[in-house]
Amino acid sequence: MPHERRCVRWILFLFLAGLAVLAQTTLVRLLAVGGARPDLVLAVLVPFCVGSGREAGFGAGCVAGLARDLMTCEPFGLSTGVFGVLGYALARSRSGVFAEHPLTHGVLGFVCSCVSSGASVLSVLAEGGQISAWTCVRQAGVAAMATGVLSAVVGWAMWRRARWFGLRRRVEFQDV
Repeated sequence: MPHERRCVRWILFLFLAGLAVLAQTTLVRLLAVGGARPDLVLAVLVPFCVGSGREAGFGAGCVAGLARDLMTCEPFGLSTGVFGVLGYALARSRSGVFAEHPLTHGVLGFVCSCVSSGASVLSVLAEGGQISAWTCVRQAGVAAMATGVLSAVVGWAMWRRARWFGLRRRVEFQDV
């Protein structure tokens, strides 16, 4: 991929990730159901990583996680580490011909949200916090479903302009 196209791809991703972080900290509060909020940062990360190479997926995950770490009260570095691993895993297991399908993004967004919520719960428990199991399951489930829906919508929009973001299916990476 030419250098100029790579730069535009990352500028667009950083712009979307920045908007996602700002919306996550301000507007998503209005979408809360029973205290559970969708994760807009993951909704942007999933479709980008599904159409990216491993290095780009890991880098995008770390950048999105760092931005989220700066805006949340979770232990610093938790989101960076979790999102970096998720970005790498998503990029590594690209879905072939289904990479651009909104259902793929929705399912992956649901799974990634469950993993992220699990890491957050484990960090609370490790610090000696008290949390009810029912509350964890209910809030993580609602947040994961909402994140899955947002991932499908954001993925649909991103893959309509796949060339802008440098997104490709698995078969298109064979020569790379």
